Amino acid sequence: MRRAALLALLAFGLLACAHLAASLPSQSAVLKRKRGKKRASAEQRQLAERDWVAASVQRYLSNQELGEWLAGFEKRCKSVAKLSTIGASAEGRPIWALEISDRPGQAEAEPAVKYVGNVHGDEPTGRVLTLALAEWLCANHRTDPRAKRIVQSMHLWLVPTMNPDGFERKIRGNSQDKDLNRDFPDRFSSPTMQPSGEEQPEVAAMMAWSQAVGFVASASMHEGALVANYPWDGTADKSTRYEKCPDDSTFRHLASLYATTHRRMAKPDNPEFPNGGTTNGAAWYPIYGSMQDWNYIVGRCFELTLELSQSKWPEEAGLAALWEDNKDSLLAFPLVAAYGGLWGTVREEGSLRGSKGREVAPLGGANITVLAAATGEEQPAWVLSRAGLGDYYRPLAPGRYTVVVSKEGYKPFAANFTVPADGSGAQRHFVLAREDSSWSGEVAHAPRFLVGAAAEGTPTADGSAGGALPWKARLGLGGGGDAGQLWAVEETRGRDRLLMLGAGAACAYGLWITHSRLKRRSHPRRA
Repeated sequence: MRRAALLALLAFGLLACAHLAASLPSQSAVLKRKRGKKRASAEQRQLAERDWVAASVQRYLSNQELGEWLAGFEKRCKSVAKLSTIGASAEGRPIWALEISDRPGQAEAEPAVKYVGNVHGDEPTGRVLTLALAEWLCANHRTDPRAKRIVQSMHLWLVPTMNPDGFERKIRGNSQDKDLNRDFPDRFSSPTMQPSGEEQPEVAAMMAWSQAVGFVASASMHEGALVANYPWDGTADKSTRYEKCPDDSTFRHLASLYATTHRRMAKPDNPEFPNGGTTNGAAWYPIYGSMQDWNYIVGRCFELTLELSQSKWPEEAGLAALWEDNKDSLLAFPLVAAYGGLWGTVREEGSLRGSKGREVAPLGGANITVLAAATGEEQPAWVLSRAGLGDYYRPLAPGRYTVVVSKEGYKPFAANFTVPADGSGAQRHFVLAREDSSWSGEVAHAPRFLVGAAAEGTPTADGSAGGALPWKARLGLGGGGDAGQLWAVEETRGRDRLLMLGAGAACAYGLWITHSRLKRRSHPRRA
């Protein structure tokens, strides 16, 4: 009876293993079919997304078509896009602003950068390039490292047209025949740079919006040459000569970055600017009331003026090539401007909590003063840490510097740092001590001292935080965002494989035990 039971158990085990073995190929085939369908749908989706990029550079859209396209884009890419208006033109047409981020519309400790197109009504390529950039970021932010960095680590704002009325008439100025790039407060005629109240509606809207957002860097798009133009734009005696602004080295670095990543701008065959494709504005021709100088002085924003075509109104047949010429530059500029210099947070001291570190709170309004290490020359102390968030971003050219962080009621703190040439920037997080405290303050390359905060990376040999960029944390195993979801899928598949292997091993072990017992019982016992 016992032998019969063992035989029945053995037969059942064999049948179970045979069923499992027979089902594995079919399950594998089903999985392969499902994966093939997913790949095919992903490829079709990518093709459709690429079609959107291609469609955006086919022709110039009318103002109505532009508004419809932007509204459709917000629906198609709602996870990374938010559309708003920053004001209206003199004739009441909306001035659209498209925000690209993984958390659009939310306040985060991340920098804001903007591109503004069609400042002059008869220079329309910015309308096309901003759309193409938005479509490309939407299509590639899960796969391309540059798109991931932009979407996950900053808020990029795109204004396709600042002058819809001028575009409608195909004229340089707005409907009042005012040149918008001569209508901003000027540092010579208005030393305080405060609005006079007589600015055009488009200019007033741009100034109010820029100050409300607080941009780190910006670029406006024009036509008529092929060059990256940087401050100052004018001179006191109105003569044409090189007029250095206090951050001349940083501006030259950013202009050169755009020109050298552009396909043609920095080439020796550039007819007007063969020596690198950059120029100081006043050295080219002085202008007054420019958006570029106003942004730098009042907006605390490092702005370039980009001349992207020698033709004022390029033929539509060449728009796709124009996009390809500028794509790498449009991606590189916001990343290097925001994260290629000095950036981090400023916090104020709190209580100590044992081994967890120092409990701190964000400190807004702290002054970030930078001095060049070689000369001791002070750069403009215009960068402030943001209220409620404590983050700051200071564009700088590669080199060695000293930074002093200060605020009334707190002890100032100084540190030396190096901005590397690879664009990774220098990350520094400061904790300021109150004046009545016995503690002197603290600085770190990554926020390890924050209670409950995980370290973002390890500083490099020269003290820069090249490996601690914020977007890399989201790309690791188990991280947030799409990378974390992909990791979760792979983890589930790995667990299923382990379970199947474990079941097979248990089945084989049971068969071996059964076989051994039956073999022993088949021999007669010895006396």
